[in-house]
Amino acid sequence: MLASLRSRAGPSTAGRSLRSAGQANAHRTRCWKESPLRVTMATGPPSMAKPSCFAGGSAVELERWLEQGGVNTTIYGQGMAKTVHELYDEVSKQESVLELEGGKALRIVNVLSLHILNSRGQILFEDEQVLPDGRSRRRNVPVSEKMVANEPWHAALHRAVREELSGALPEDYQVTLLDDSYFLRTEYSSSMSYPGLLTKYIFHRVKARVSGIPESPFSTTEPRPGGQLLTRWVWKAAPAQESF
Repeated sequence: MLASLRSRAGPSTAGRSLRSAGQANAHRTRCWKESPLRVTMATGPPSMAKPSCFAGGSAVELERWLEQGGVNTTIYGQGMAKTVHELYDEVSKQESVLELEGGKALRIVNVLSLHILNSRGQILFEDEQVLPDGRSRRRNVPVSEKMVANEPWHAALHRAVREELSGALPEDYQVTLLDDSYFLRTEYSSSMSYPGLLTKYIFHRVKARVSGIPESPFSTTEPRPGGQLLTRWVWKAAPAQESF
């Protein structure tokens, strides 16, 4: 069955999904509210205990924090690796949290993984990105969007469609959610964007249909510093047995 996101969701699906998303975001909210200032006994002065989460105010502080957490930042900004400034920008926007786990730096990201289906039951995949400087990288992932702190998955869904695909959609497009398609999964893996920084991905998978989207391969562009980001999209058959 299908349920339009423009209408009010039923309690059986929405209630369970929102609770799952809220639980996954709770850790990140606590992390952002945590202060590095620890107060000792009432008669003693405040002491600066090392926080579990990065709480610095600049990319320079972040670079120092990463090095202390075992990350070699000298390779950042080379090849396909992003810069420390880009990571600091991501953290500042609350798109990720950095904390220490066993003395090692850990990046935590909540990701909306949106499986958009066409009339043939195929899933839309981001096939390739071409950066403004001409470099390209293979992606092979469904529509994905990093979620910000306390953002419900259904809000991230609309934002993902608007930001990633608006150039290929009519103004009156509609997003229709497939009932009971929400699924939550966590995995740890290395990040191509930030080498040496272990990342904990909390995936919020949901399936939907989007009206007016091209049913053949297409491309979209987004403005970026120095030019435009070109993204190529393709449709792929859904796996016979989905693990996620």
